[in-house]
Amino acid sequence: MATKPIEKHSQLAQVSVAKAEEIDRVTQNPGGERGALITLINSIYLADIPTDAKRSMTDLLQQLIEHAQLEARFRTLLTKADAAFIKKLEADYPNLTQRDTLISLFIKLGYDTREIARRVGISTRGMESIRYRLHKKIGREKHESLKTYLAKL
Repeated sequence: MATKPIEKHSQLAQVSVAKAEEIDRVTQNPGGERGALITLINSIYLADIPTDAKRSMTDLLQQLIEHAQLEARFRTLLTKADAAFIKKLEADYPNLTQRDTLISLFIKLGYDTREIARRVGISTRGMESIRYRLHKKIGREKHESLKTYLAKL
């Protein structure tokens, strides 16, 4: 009876490794940090330690994997607070694009329009347009500050 969960875990681990390899191939990041973390999770799962300890270790590693994926997706280093902000923003406003989310993060961090435009690689006028549309997508009233709202989020 004990072999069935182990066999099931082995099958899931093989599928997980195959998917991670495919993601790495597509993103041009062979191996990467995520692969090492997944290997570590599998090693912890197979180790002879109490279940509660396994759970807390694997949960922490899963959070690290998610954080690494966010950093790779946005191509910038993120603090834990930044990652939490992005998750909250994406949960509350699923209609935002990846660029909208990144710009929202920069607005929250206090960057001005010119700095964000330079960082994103567009003109200042283009950034003003994006900021206007972002204001509408988030559903703020005409006189409500987007920066203040995002800082509170």
